[in-house]
Amino acid sequence: MKIRGLISQFEAWAPLSLSESWDASGLQVGNPTRDIESILLCLDVTERVLEEAEALKAKMIVSHHPFLFHPLTSLQTHKGKGKIIQRLLQRDICVYSMHTNLDKAQGGMNDYAASLLGLSDTSVMIPSPPSGSLFKLVTFVPETHKEAVLSALFNAGGGKIGPYEKCAFLAKGVGTFLPGKKSTPFIGEKGGLNHVDERRIEVLFSETTLKKGLRALKEAHPYEVPAYDIYPLYIADTHTGFGRVGRLSPPCSWSVFIKNVYRAFDTKTANITGIPDGPVKTVAICTGSGASFIPQAARVADVYVTGDVKFHDAQAAQSLGLPVIDCGHFATEKIFSNLLETWLVEKGLDRELKIFKSTAEENPLTPILKGEDD
Repeated sequence: MKIRGLISQFEAWAPLSLSESWDASGLQVGNPTRDIESILLCLDVTERVLEEAEALKAKMIVSHHPFLFHPLTSLQTHKGKGKIIQRLLQRDICVYSMHTNLDKAQGGMNDYAASLLGLSDTSVMIPSPPSGSLFKLVTFVPETHKEAVLSALFNAGGGKIGPYEKCAFLAKGVGTFLPGKKSTPFIGEKGGLNHVDERRIEVLFSETTLKKGLRALKEAHPYEVPAYDIYPLYIADTHTGFGRVGRLSPPCSWSVFIKNVYRAFDTKTANITGIPDGPVKTVAICTGSGASFIPQAARVADVYVTGDVKFHDAQAAQSLGLPVIDCGHFATEKIFSNLLETWLVEKGLDRELKIFKSTAEENPLTPILKGEDD
């Protein structure tokens, strides 16, 4: 399988346009035109993870955290990232990262975390801002060629709306044209004004697939000079964004919910800012560092589950009466590998690729319980 083919499927699921401006998701190291037979999934690209990839002969590492996040000012190959980059290039191993785009994507990190907590009727806590990354391509074709043109547009990546594919709008109408002396019209006669029964076809394209869609239109359209319009769309996307809010059905006690959180994120420790007055009914979740969303979570949920809550964040949560469970950054994001494996299998890509999940990763912050240092 070509690396760029796999990347195109990743980005159809979690478009890079969803990434925050400060983020560095996407292809980090390697040649996208080469073939691969196996991949290694991980949270971070470290020396231990690279050693794992070498041992497994995995030629692609897919990580959640971008390996190259801050600009490099030097590349010293005897230590740090420089050492890893040198080995990646020597072994011809590609690195691809899916960070805030996957956090915000439908079916991404936060939807998956919500499902692990057993939440239903989920919605996005911080919806993505209106985006101009969608375009409506409109064209006009004779009735005889509507299916051929539609098929070409769909094969070029058009017609995708959320979890739906091959979406289009068709309307009947009449087109008029007067062929010039040098024209070779597919239909109609020279020397007079022609009226032709046509179908208006409307299909949505993303910014990354629009050019491909235009090429497909021109190749499939029977007219010598196809007419088409392109409309940029600014859509408030309620399906993508940071965090999720959902309902527990039935509600449960605080003690039961804490146990569910420990089980969902495979952790034994957490910090909390308070205890709800009654049963837990609605829950907000944001994987990774979600402390900045405490005010929004307080408006919609009984409890907020996230990571990286600092002292003053906890004070703010207490003042708002919001119990927060801080499971830590690592615990709430190590679910990345399980999510990616599930997605790859659902897409049938496990028939083309060997999929490995890193077993070398560990939380760099290890809690010491009282008595353990005696």
